[in-house]
Amino acid sequence: MQKNERLIERFIQEGQAFVPQNVHGKGDAVLLFFRNGETETVDVRPELFLKRLVDFFGTSVAVNRSRYGGLIGKRNLVPVALSYGLVLVPYNTREPVGKQSRTGWVFSREIGFMKQTAQNKTYIHLADHSRTLPVLHSQKFCLDQLKNAKCIELYYREIHEPHRKAIAY
Repeated sequence: MQKNERLIERFIQEGQAFVPQNVHGKGDAVLLFFRNGETETVDVRPELFLKRLVDFFGTSVAVNRSRYGGLIGKRNLVPVALSYGLVLVPYNTREPVGKQSRTGWVFSREIGFMKQTAQNKTYIHLADHSRTLPVLHSQKFCLDQLKNAKCIELYYREIHEPHRKAIAY
């Protein structure tokens, strides 16, 4: 468990995104992207990695979905507020393989810009501009997700940290 906790802490400090990846002979795994350009494949299901990540902050995806889903008018692909300034935004990053996950998660603060290349194919360029993530959505949907993440972040601040000043991006 120590190794998992260290990995979660490192991802919180240095991570940009994580996406599901199919590992030959093993199945679902998680590909982690870090600010320094490193990537790391972790042999754990994406749902379990997400659960461990939100557990670290004492919350859950279900609580976030029920609390903030109504605020933004969504039930699925609801961004997850971990703390003020730290919001995970979900995007479909691959076609599902059987019952494997297709949702990847990106920290909202790590999104540099987006470029649509086809009707439902957009590339998210991460903040360091050295890496792109393909997502299976239109650019409008991706921008709406980013807007929803900011709305959730501000709502989180209003509830949990009213004394804190807003972070300017």
